[in-house]
Amino acid sequence: MPESRPVVLIPSYNTGPILPTTVAAALAMDVPVRVVIDGSTDGSPELLAPLAGDSRLKVWALEKNSGKGSAVLYGTKAALEEGFTHVLCMDADGQHPAELIPRYFGFSAMYPEAAVFGRPVFDESAPALRVNG
Repeated sequence: MPESRPVVLIPSYNTGPILPTTVAAALAMDVPVRVVIDGSTDGSPELLAPLAGDSRLKVWALEKNSGKGSAVLYGTKAALEEGFTHVLCMDADGQHPAELIPRYFGFSAMYPEAAVFGRPVFDESAPALRVNG
């Protein structure tokens, strides 16, 4: 069986100060992280500057916002070109707990041909549009 080489992909559009916190949390799991800044106008590249020395981190800044799907596709293609075999997409706003990254990487190694999805957990304060979406 070929070796699994997973990466965390974080697409971001105007996430603001939560972005470096989310990226740092992912890096704390000792995994490679790729960020696609999708035409943000909030200074996201500068916000990530303190993390730039980490060799596990790569940031791509796209000039024009094209939407989350396009950012994920861009990052996935680039990650595959780098030799990664699996991509875990993590929202930039901190809603996904970084502590679960090893669990997902474990599932992808056990089932390399499968797509692994998380199940959202909402409390009663979540808007119906989000819960039903």
